[in-house]
Amino acid sequence: MSVGLGRPVEEELLAIYRGQITMLPPTPASIELCAHARAMVEDAYHPRDPRTAQHDLEIDDFVERAAAVKPRFIHDPRTRALQKAYLAELGFDPWRTYLDVPRMRVVSSDGYLVSGVGHKQPPHRDTWWSAPMQQIQFWLPIYPMSRECSMEFYPHYVETGIPNTSDDFNIYRWNATGRKNAAEHRQGEDQRGIPQPRDALEHPAAVQMVLPVGGAVIFSANQLHATSDNITGMTRFSIDFRIVDIEHVRDGIGAKNVDNGSTGTALRDFRRICDEAEIDADIVARHDVGERPQDGMLMFAPDARVGA
Repeated sequence: MSVGLGRPVEEELLAIYRGQITMLPPTPASIELCAHARAMVEDAYHPRDPRTAQHDLEIDDFVERAAAVKPRFIHDPRTRALQKAYLAELGFDPWRTYLDVPRMRVVSSDGYLVSGVGHKQPPHRDTWWSAPMQQIQFWLPIYPMSRECSMEFYPHYVETGIPNTSDDFNIYRWNATGRKNAAEHRQGEDQRGIPQPRDALEHPAAVQMVLPVGGAVIFSANQLHATSDNITGMTRFSIDFRIVDIEHVRDGIGAKNVDNGSTGTALRDFRRICDEAEIDADIVARHDVGERPQDGMLMFAPDARVGA
């Protein structure tokens, strides 16, 4: 049995592929992971409170600080160690489970910053971003939160497709340009070719999540979700990361593809928990659909600026 999930991991993953959204209570490692992230954020915005710094800082200054702390958190060895400790607490098999790097999300209040490093995500599936159908997402708030600064899910669309722009998205092109240039987008709508619905949702009823610090929501990459409007007057900071079960990837067990047209695959971003091994190239090749752009990058090469 798994710690926190309440039933075997295998059974839980199959339910998540079918559309289940699982909320987990804090654990010692998840609390420590959030505290680790919070310390970095507070150092970046010192002497201001990061949650209210948007009221004192010009956007350029705010963005520079966010653009610096995000890669610092992502590539800190302690971050990786705490991710692994958390997954061990939950009972994930370190030989079957492959993990990517985490992201730190920065969502300002009342439209202060809506693009680039502070991009407010419209309704989307991560599968539209070339994620595999076996991908499982974890999302954790760094500070106390409310439904007014949450994320939201659209359960009507678990197995119902919608017209979207994923046909235009290629992960290798995104690695070369979109992620690298996030900090350059500071005003107005994000123009980096982010996949999204072509029209307003016909069934916009949403489920919003409220979690304690260290609590997590886990869900399928195929789950339609979005960033809620932040109207709290404070910037929301959160962590998210992704895993895949290699046996499910190999055997094609996962969520149902109802509307994804993106090309390439994000599988090269994952490393086995126990020894950091890459996913076998033959397995990756089975999921690598479409042509590779001439100027594309198979994996993102981080530099001083890391975005969404």
